[in-house]
Amino acid sequence: MRYQNIILFALILVSAMTVLLAGPVISFFIPVMHAELGIPLFYFGVAMSARQLAFAFASPFIGRGIDRFGARPMLLGVSVIAGVVVFSLSFVESRWDLVLLIGLLGLIGLQGAGGDLYGSVVVAKWFKQNRGRAMSIIFIGMPVGIFFFTPLTQYVIAESGWQFAWKVFGISGACLMFLGSVLLRPAPKEPDSPGITDAVAGASQQMQSSHQWTRSQAARTSAFWKISISFGILMFTISTVAMFRVPHFIDQGLAAEWIAVAFSTEAVISAMVAIPVGLLIDRYPIRYLTAIGYSFAIVMLLLTIYTDTRTELFIATASFGLGAASVIIMQNAIWPAYFGTENIGSVRGLAMPVTLIFATLGAPAAGWIRDTTGSFVPIWWFSICAMIISILLILSAKPPVLSDDS
Repeated sequence: MRYQNIILFALILVSAMTVLLAGPVISFFIPVMHAELGIPLFYFGVAMSARQLAFAFASPFIGRGIDRFGARPMLLGVSVIAGVVVFSLSFVESRWDLVLLIGLLGLIGLQGAGGDLYGSVVVAKWFKQNRGRAMSIIFIGMPVGIFFFTPLTQYVIAESGWQFAWKVFGISGACLMFLGSVLLRPAPKEPDSPGITDAVAGASQQMQSSHQWTRSQAARTSAFWKISISFGILMFTISTVAMFRVPHFIDQGLAAEWIAVAFSTEAVISAMVAIPVGLLIDRYPIRYLTAIGYSFAIVMLLLTIYTDTRTELFIATASFGLGAASVIIMQNAIWPAYFGTENIGSVRGLAMPVTLIFATLGAPAAGWIRDTTGSFVPIWWFSICAMIISILLILSAKPPVLSDDS
């Protein structure tokens, strides 16, 4: 088997733990833990922000570590630590237990959906000509996992309790992540070099910067800051919606069982659009495609506000699946397209804190607004306004030119 195929399969396995920590899965724990432990929703938001802040602090070091040592040795250790932390969530008794354990996940680089620094760097280093489609293929692991895990999560919690569910996910997620890590190997000096055949066909000149930017050079470009802030606003929106959609839909009178089914349908749509999105990235300017993906997020927010029937629930989740799939793949593809691959771990590691400064604000604000007003709707309207600003930023982020920006 050609080794790039194995790399893609390994990264899908590695993403298993990320799936278990994604908003659509974690959000099913929130209502039951809130009811049983009496933890205000605000502190669930604080826990997510703690994870993002810890990730922001750790990501520059993680990025440099990947560039220096490779992803494999780091992920082997991360898989064990993550398994222990997720298993330990079954023993949470107070708000601060929750914040501490969720925060530890960010410290080892597991930020959740859209924040997979390990996988995106590995793909950037292994693939040059077909990076968009390679990003799409590993992204498929996320919706496929969500397709199975959201109804499974709802079922296990309903039948055996949230404590048992955390234990099962800690063990299974760690095993899959460890297996995927074992299959990885150091990237070749030249991606797609002779003897290493691409896992998918096609080519794209725009998927590779002509200059291998260093971290300091990238930081002196306007494109770096526009992209970082734009994705920060995006993650503010996606992380908030993913975290609190289940409580919001329950507030709207919808049953958890139907929400789980809708999330599985959403995952199917995400998987279906992943490869076409990768094909588009390989052919058209990525900033325009990203802006289109952002527009789906705005549509999703509008639909979420007014959803109170099963039909509207399925339409709202479908729009989320379409938009989230598009922008997460584009987020991982735009960095090597603009700044090259040689120092991609360091460049992305520097961008992560900037992005996550914005992302950390959303979940606590949403939880506090719900605790004080009884509704999530005000935060959804605020997110719509923020996404309009994000679209303007990404459209203005032209590919950097060394002579002009450095």
